[in-house]
Amino acid sequence: MFINVEKKAQKLFNTYQQAMSEEAVAGALANPLFSWHATYYTAKRKKNMIFLNDATTMAIVLFDVNAKNKQTIKERFEKQLAIIWQELGLSTDSLADYLATGGDWQIGKTIHPLQVKTITNFYQDVIKPQKTSANEIDLAKALLKKVQQKGRIYVGEDETVKVIEMAQPFSIKHVNLEELYLKEITNKLRKLSQVDGEKLTADGVDNAIQQIQDANNQLLDLFLADAKHNYSTKTIRRYRDNLQFYLNEWVAYRLSTIFNLDIQTSVDELEFHGVDKTERTNIKASLKKLAKYLKNKDIISDNEYDDILVYTQKDPVDFDEDEEEDQAIEDFLTSLFSESDKLPVVFDPQTDKMIDEYLKSFVALYGLISAQQAYQIIHAQNPSIDKERFDQYIQNKFNEMTMEYFIIDFREAFRDVDIAPEIFIFSPLLIKDGDRLPSFYKHQQGLPYYIPEKEVLIDNKFNPFANISNYQQDLEELLANQYGLSGDDVKGAAFLSLYQLKMSAYGLELSSVNEAINKVVAFLNEEHGLSVKQDKTNEPLIKLLVLIATNIRRPWNRGWSNYELLRTKDIAKMVAEMEINLEDPKLSNEIISGIQAGMINRDELLNFLENSNLPPKVISKLYKQAEEL
Repeated sequence: MFINVEKKAQKLFNTYQQAMSEEAVAGALANPLFSWHATYYTAKRKKNMIFLNDATTMAIVLFDVNAKNKQTIKERFEKQLAIIWQELGLSTDSLADYLATGGDWQIGKTIHPLQVKTITNFYQDVIKPQKTSANEIDLAKALLKKVQQKGRIYVGEDETVKVIEMAQPFSIKHVNLEELYLKEITNKLRKLSQVDGEKLTADGVDNAIQQIQDANNQLLDLFLADAKHNYSTKTIRRYRDNLQFYLNEWVAYRLSTIFNLDIQTSVDELEFHGVDKTERTNIKASLKKLAKYLKNKDIISDNEYDDILVYTQKDPVDFDEDEEEDQAIEDFLTSLFSESDKLPVVFDPQTDKMIDEYLKSFVALYGLISAQQAYQIIHAQNPSIDKERFDQYIQNKFNEMTMEYFIIDFREAFRDVDIAPEIFIFSPLLIKDGDRLPSFYKHQQGLPYYIPEKEVLIDNKFNPFANISNYQQDLEELLANQYGLSGDDVKGAAFLSLYQLKMSAYGLELSSVNEAINKVVAFLNEEHGLSVKQDKTNEPLIKLLVLIATNIRRPWNRGWSNYELLRTKDIAKMVAEMEINLEDPKLSNEIISGIQAGMINRDELLNFLENSNLPPKVISKLYKQAEEL
């Protein structure tokens, strides 16, 4: 029998066989029914011992255990176990078999911290609240009925009986240390897959991600060691690189593991974040091998294996854009080069320029923003900017199209578009078709705005939220110095390369970064007679194109990175977390400060309150508070 004793209690067990070896620990892990955790609590200056079985809720309580009577611990334990066994309706013969199979006590250190924590909880919930003196047997029976969680299963008295009955005839399993280690790692990953990120602090999220990554690395060590028997060193290295990237840099940052993959963590979703089709195919092949390994080791069931295979299917067929769309792009590019008349000054030249820089940055960060929300953010950082003159500034900008932004009054221009009847500032690339704007608009509803400090925001060169136009000079220099382009050729090549990257990223069906770069490379080769390939010689150009392309995705999330978005609350969640006093309802400090800083769109909050299930009187008071801010 394996008795895993907390450090403070180990002196009370020094008369029994000590078993601190790796084999003993492995034996205890492999045979939880024959493994118990033990510690003591102090009451009235006496040590009272609690034993808890690792597979069930069987528990033993021994009062007043000390140096003088420690030789009788095992005898007292077995006498109490006989009573508990009978309480469960199990036969005396089966107990004899259980004790005989378990054999002599082997004393080791604790192997499951959660078991010790469960004992502590048992003490706090069952033993400590006892108003009158209870005997050892009654306490043990009370603990037996107390439910505890084992992974995804909640074990109680009925489950305890099932576990014992199913284990008969009893046996101590042959221990395979590698298989045992694999089960420990995968059990840990299963538990981590159930972590609720919304209940964690920022540090808690970081810690959970680190735990998932550490366990993934341990799992991959075992998988790759096994794969060495059948595959070449090159293949093993490819499996390692693919799975470390996928599991640790993609899945883990979504607080997920191989045991709870979904659409958001699928390999296909990587298409939208810079991973090309060949890379995705290799990742899928590696993931399939890992799943097969886990299935062969009886870690995952047939159904779980089939679930994972769903995310290893081939990519859907890609269709090229039609010629009409290419012509639309050409026409649109032509319109961008037309110069507009010089606009009148509204505030003063310096302030007007500052507002212009704000609008450029808003489009770089958000893609689409209402003029009212733009004013709210600008006013929060510049209280002297008044609404009347700001509105005049926006009116003057109507129908002035630049590469940076375009302003339209949707009440006048697009009556058939499903979008709020407001004035919007947005990227000209979003009006390529009638579906793009509404889709973009709906995607962002309820999300707060990421707002950098004023100095960073108006600089329009902040990283990693950069407007990609700022990379044009870098691209021009590279095309001139390494590829020999000059004059109009270098400017046109850089501009059109940037434009193609933007067009690829603003589609409803987002292209992968790699496909977008391939289009740029093909354009440079065809139109400028270059021979660019994705090799070492052309690495500086490819890296710059990747940097540009990956910065385009930000507007879809109002400036947040994917990782930040995981930890960003939407308006619905903020309202749900408010502790609302129905007699005197108030907006939370988080919402008030968010509105004042321009981070929360007041209209979106009001719209949410109007359509909520809150009592009408509560809605009215909260609505009024929001309007007055």
